[in-house]
This record gives sequence, C-alpha cells and structure tokens, in this order.
Amino acid sequence: MTTDEKAFLDENGYVVLPQAIGTDAADELRERTLELAVQERTAGGESALYLDGTSQRVWNLVNKGECFERAVVNPRILEFQQYLLGDDCVLSSFTGNLIGPGASPSGLHIDFPMGEMPVPLPAWTFCANSVYILTDFTKENGATCVIPGSHGRGFGPKHDETCNDIIQLEGAKGDVVVVNGLIWHGSGANHTDSMRVGLLGFYCRSFIRPQQEHLELVSEDVWQRATPAMRRLLGEGAKAPERY
Repeated sequence: MTTDEKAFLDENGYVVLPQAIGTDAADELRERTLELAVQERTAGGESALYLDGTSQRVWNLVNKGECFERAVVNPRILEFQQYLLGDDCVLSSFTGNLIGPGASPSGLHIDFPMGEMPVPLPAWTFCANSVYILTDFTKENGATCVIPGSHGRGFGPKHDETCNDIIQLEGAKGDVVVVNGLIWHGSGANHTDSMRVGLLGFYCRSFIRPQQEHLELVSEDVWQRATPAMRRLLGEGAKAPERY
C-alpha cells in the first residue's frame, strides 16, 4: 500500500487497485461464476434472483472452486482490508454478483451492520468490501456508484434517497475496488444487453458475526488446503476485543 493509496482511501472511502488480480485470473473467476449461476438458477428458479429478476447472487464461493480460495487471500487486496479492519479481520461472505441487462439501480446504502445501528455512527468501520471486476465496469452497464467522502457523515442514506454527488467507479477487467463499508454506495442501472459480472469479498472485524458461518460451511478439502492466513479469515481463533 502506497502513501497516496492510503491517503485516497482515508479521504474518499474507496480506492481502485488497477489489475490487482489481472485479466487471466478474472477470466477464470468469471467463467466459474457464470457456470455456478446457471446451475443455481436452474435449481432454485426465481429464488436465486433479485432486482426484479434481472440479477443474481452466487453465495458461498469459497466452497465452490480453488480460484475463489486464491482470490480471498490475494495479498494486494488483503493489505487494504487489514488496514481498515485490523490484522485479525475475517471473511464475512464471498459472493458472485451478476447485474443483468435492464437491471435498475440497487439504491444507495451502507453495509451491514452499520445500517442497523443508531446514529451518529462511529468514525471507524466494522466492515469493508472488495469488488473484483470480472467484466469491464462502465457507466452504461451499471458500474458501482459511490459518494466520495460519505463514509465520514456519521449516518446512512434514507430509503430511495437521491443525491447529486454520486460518481460511478468505472474499471477494467482485473481491477479491484476496496470500499469502506460506511460509504454510501450501490449498483447502477445496466443499460446494455450484456451481464456485468463481479465478485464481492465482504470482510469484517473479528468480533463481528460474519454473514456466513464458514467454519460450518466449508468442505474438508477446502479446510485441508487452507493456509494459516486462510483459516484465520474463515474464522479460526476469532474473538472479541480485549477490554482496556
């Protein structure tokens, strides 16, 4: 992490990491995610979809391919998550996010659990996202929307609130965007005839209950392959902070 990257993240609440995973890894991740999406859509029907049936999430990716395991512990990405959340941060969830043609904007929000907490919110975040760009993100296909600096407001947006200071984070396949969980953000509308494909690596502080109980969900094969860093991210040894 450079001094400039750190300063930009602190000021704006996000930072773009050009080619943090590279195009080859992005292609592998995209193809596997699309394969899983078809399987789960076939099995689950409309229950697998959201945004009026135009888009889809694929959950528990850590258990669904070694390419996802490698992505979780990418050191270039992980150093930013540890900067925001502490060296003992854990993986909350790792999901595929497919924004289909005709999808409407998701609406601005801040991430759980901050959106459920009383205001003013603390200045430090409980969670953060890594957005893995697996197809180019453009304004036309619904690139992630953010309001720079909004992570310092101390409160989240109201339901369906509109703002005139939104920007869209366009990026190339292979880039990754690290997003402070307190920043006002959401997905844009997809006005193209192609699927926009990304992954959401959602990390949290070690004392926050993750969205997915990885220690119960991961297969024995995944656990046996896991490095000490991966096992920590999956929740091994996670504990509440000490009292001072």
